[in-house]
Amino acid sequence: DECGVCGGDGIADGECDCDGNIEDCAGDCGGDAYEVIVCEDTDGDGLGNPGTETLECIEGGRDEITDGCDLPDMNIYLGENGEVFYNSSSEIGGFQFNIDGTTISGASGGDAQSAGLMISTSSTMVIAFSLSGSSVPSGCGTLVNLNLDGEVTGLSGLVFSDALGNQIPIVYYVPEAA
Repeated sequence: DECGVCGGDGIADGECDCDGNIEDCAGDCGGDAYEVIVCEDTDGDGLGNPGTETLECIEGGRDEITDGCDLPDMNIYLGENGEVFYNSSSEIGGFQFNIDGTTISGASGGDAQSAGLMISTSSTMVIAFSLSGSSVPSGCGTLVNLNLDGEVTGLSGLVFSDALGNQIPIVYYVPEAA
């Protein structure tokens, strides 16, 4: 076959070489680019606006962000094992976001659970809040851990608030192209 194996099956469907690599969204065989959904800030408030979602191919692997402290202030990021990392100079009293590209079977742990926030999920959404006014202190770390049922393409529809319900401008981090 084309891989030099006598009687072998050659390159399998979806693979682009004999090492089992697949083509990334940038068209590179074995590349580390991935897709994320981003929203444009059309009204200048620092938050993405509904209806402006676009799918972007981002160069560089997810392994560049391994902790929330790797992020700029007021950003979240989905790690490759379902961790939602955060860095926020504001306390987080509640949050809501959508899971894009797959479904979720649960969310727990992280600083949200440690702070006493109630975490609830649907098949495509996570919401967390406190009935007692508790909040995640400002800082960085893992906000919550998601149990995902497939390959996620990103998080969208981000809504974050402080303990009083005032919206805080947290956005999804998109690494710069390598």
